Amino acid sequence: KLEVHIRKFENLPKGSEFGDEKYRTALTESLMSQDEDEVDAHGQKTGRFVSHAGTYRSDIMVKFLAAVDEALDPNPPPCFTVRVKGDPKELPILAAKKIENRARRWMISAEWLAQEENKKYDSPSYILDNGHAWGDPKDPEETMAGQKRVKEQKRLIASKKCVKIEEMEAKKKETGTKK
Repeated sequence: KLEVHIRKFENLPKGSEFGDEKYRTALTESLMSQDEDEVDAHGQKTGRFVSHAGTYRSDIMVKFLAAVDEALDPNPPPCFTVRVKGDPKELPILAAKKIENRARRWMISAEWLAQEENKKYDSPSYILDNGHAWGDPKDPEETMAGQKRVKEQKRLIASKKCVKIEEMEAKKKETGTKK
C-alpha cells in the first residue's frame, strides 16, 4: 500500500499543488489508513479491504491523500487487492522512534488535537514541527540532532563525575581518611 502511494505521488500531474516534496513526509507506514476485511451481509469475506482513515487527519492531509489516490500508478502490480473507502475511525497517532515515521503538524487536525483525550499526542514522540518547507525556522531533524547532542554532552559530564568520585574514594581508602 505504501509503495503504491509513493509511486502515485511521484506520478502526480505536473503543476499539482501536492507534487511538492514537502508532502512526501506523509508517505510513511505509520500514517497509512487501517484496512480490514470487507464482509457481506452473510458475514463472508468479499476479498476486498475497507480502509479507515484516522479522524486525526487534517483537511490538507485528506486532500493530499485523495490527490495521490486519484493519480495513476505507473507500475501497477499484477495482483491488486481492491480497497474501498470506509468511514473515518478514531485511531491513535503512533509513536515512532525514527523521525521519518512521525506525523508532522500539517497532517494533524488542530481541532482533534485540542480535544482533552488527544492532548497526550502533542509531543515530539508523536508529532513534529513541519520544517523549512512549511516556513518553520528549523527542520525537525535539526532540532532532534541538537537534542541528541545535548543528551550526549550530559552523559559525558555525568560519566566524568563518576570517574572523579571513584578516584576520590580510592584516594580516601589509600590514605585511610574518613569524612
